[in-house]
Amino acid sequence: MLQYYKLEQRDTFDMKKTRTVYKLKKKATASAEAFIHEVAKRHGFSESVISGVLMDVADEFEYLLGQGFGVTLPGIGTFTVGVRLKEERKEQLEDEQEAAAEAAEGGRKPKKVTEPNARNIELHHINYRKDKHMFNNVASRLRRQEKQRIGGREGIRITIDDSTQKERIAAAHEFLSTHSFMRVSDYAEITGLSRSSAQRELRELIQYAPAGITCRGRGSHRIFVRCAHENC
Repeated sequence: MLQYYKLEQRDTFDMKKTRTVYKLKKKATASAEAFIHEVAKRHGFSESVISGVLMDVADEFEYLLGQGFGVTLPGIGTFTVGVRLKEERKEQLEDEQEAAAEAAEGGRKPKKVTEPNARNIELHHINYRKDKHMFNNVASRLRRQEKQRIGGREGIRITIDDSTQKERIAAAHEFLSTHSFMRVSDYAEITGLSRSSAQRELRELIQYAPAGITCRGRGSHRIFVRCAHENC
């Protein structure tokens, strides 16, 4: 029996908007030992053989991805790696580009922007493209399962509590009450967010008037201040 529920998520910035999705109630996660046991029982191999093969597959998988290859696992899907510019080099590049733009605007010879090199590139994510046959087989198995909506006909309504973000906004205003401006690193420190999360949230907040925060400057010189008026 599969159980599912209705999830209504309230938009953090527009409380009148909601997004409705349906989710399965999570069952216990199958352990590696249980997985190996079932595979061994089904195919007649010993559990030690299955475990060893999986470890070898994982090692080869990591090696090939680390060499920049894409890897296709039959019946599972294809994996590839995605890279990005290191955060500190990205900030440095933004500084150089901004300085060059200011020099050009002032009629001065712009300083050459140093292009990032191989040392500035790092792993960002591992992409996964599912095998279509596996997807269809899983979908078929799910269709054959009896399903029950939790909570009766109306299901379960859950909304996102934005009080945590409100607390972060309040902390930002408290910081700005004693400081003339706030940087991304300041917001990350006072809220406990990672730098990338703090940067992303601040970009959203400056577009949300009730937050009362706006920005000045560009690139790594960007600072955040209180809005001078209500609809900044």
